[in-house]
Amino acid sequence: MKVLFFSASAPSRFTKGEKVIAGWQDSLENLIKTDSSIKLAIAFPVDHLTESQTIDGVCYFPLYTPLTFWERQKSRTSAFVLMEKQVQKALKVIEDFSPDVIQVFGTEFGFGLIAKYTSIPVVVHIQGAMIPIDNAKYPPGYNGWTYFKAVKGNPLRLLNNAMISKFRDSRVEMEKEVWNHVNYYMGRTSWDKAVSEIFHPGRVYFHVEEALRPMFLSDKWAWKPPVDGKLKLLSTGCGTLYKGLDMMLKTANELKRLGIDFEWNVCGRMPNEHRMIVEYHEKLTFRQAGINLLGMTPPDRLAELLCSSTMYVHTSYIDNSPNSICEAQRLGVPVISTNVGGISTLVRDGLDGVLVPANDPYQMAYQIISLSKDISKMKEMSGTSKAKAMERHDSEMIMAQLKECYHTITTNL
Repeated sequence: MKVLFFSASAPSRFTKGEKVIAGWQDSLENLIKTDSSIKLAIAFPVDHLTESQTIDGVCYFPLYTPLTFWERQKSRTSAFVLMEKQVQKALKVIEDFSPDVIQVFGTEFGFGLIAKYTSIPVVVHIQGAMIPIDNAKYPPGYNGWTYFKAVKGNPLRLLNNAMISKFRDSRVEMEKEVWNHVNYYMGRTSWDKAVSEIFHPGRVYFHVEEALRPMFLSDKWAWKPPVDGKLKLLSTGCGTLYKGLDMMLKTANELKRLGIDFEWNVCGRMPNEHRMIVEYHEKLTFRQAGINLLGMTPPDRLAELLCSSTMYVHTSYIDNSPNSICEAQRLGVPVISTNVGGISTLVRDGLDGVLVPANDPYQMAYQIISLSKDISKMKEMSGTSKAKAMERHDSEMIMAQLKECYHTITTNL
C-alpha cells in the first residue's frame, strides 16, 4: 500500500534534525517505516527550492511555492493565496507518487482542500481545530481594546495585529472548506470525535492514537517524588493566548500570595506580544510571579525537567489532545490540567491527574497545593497515568489502528 502524508512542517530526517517541530509526526513516520507493506511518502512546504529525494525508503517531496510581490502582500491577510498554489503543487505530487490513500495532518493548515480535486481517498488526522480555537482566542476580560492599551496605540503594532487577525479569519474560512470536502477523519479524543461530527455530519471517524517522541518512550527517564520539599512546577506550550497564559500568571500569583515556596518553569517560545498583553492586563510580570520562561527546550532536557518536577501543569482554554500531557504521563509525572477540549479523554480526574475548570486560578492553586502535600496520591496517579500512557502509545496497537483505517478507506471506494 502506498501512503502519502501532507504535513505543515518538514520531517526531521529530511532536515537532518536541524529543526524538530512536528516531533510526534516524525515518530509516526519512524513507526510506519518498520512496516514493509507500506510505501510512505511525505510532502511538506519549504521556503527555498529543494529537490525531492528518498531517504531510508521514504520519499520526500518538498513543496516550494514562490509568490510574486503582490501575492506576498495579499498572503499577509489571506491564507488562501499560498494554500491555493500549494494545492496545485500537491496535486502534481499525487500524480507522481500515485498513492492509495492520502493522510493530511490537521484541518487547520489547508492541505485537506486536496479532497476537492482528487478521487484518491483523503483522511485528515485531527490535531487542533481553528473554529473552536477562534472561539477562545481571547481570555475572559481580554479583547482588541486590551491589546490597543497594552501597545499604547503604537500604529505599526496595531496594523500588524489587524493583519494577523484578518489572516486568522481566513484560516477559519479555509478550515470550513476542509471540513466540508473531507469525508474521513482520524482522532483519539471524545472532543475531536464530536467536533468532526458537528462540522461534517455523517463523516467517517477512526480512532487512531498518536506516536510519542522516542525520548519519552524509553526507560531512561522516570518521575520520582521530589525530596527537597520545594514545589516544582513545569508547563510547556505557551505560544498563544488560548494556552492560558493569564491563567498561569494568576495561579502563580496566588501561590506567591499564600507564601508557597515554588519554582515554575515554562518550556517553549512565548511571543513577546502575548507576554506583553498579559503582563499589562494583569499588572504583573511572569518574573515577578516566580515563572521562569526557558524558551525552546531540547527533548532530553525537557524529559529531565519533567522528571525533577513535582507535577506538570496545563492551563489552556481550549485544546484537543496535547502531547505535552501525554509525554508527562508516559514519564509518570502527576498532571493538573484545565478540563477543556479532549483533555478529559487523556486525564481521568482523580485517577490519572486532577482536572479543574478553565479560568479558575484559585481552584488550580488549591489543587496544586493539595496534591503536592499528598505524596502517596501523587505516587498513585504517577503509576496509573504511566500505565495508561504506555497502553495508549503502544507502537503495535497504533500500527494496527492505522492499517485498519487505511484498509477500510481503500476497500470502501
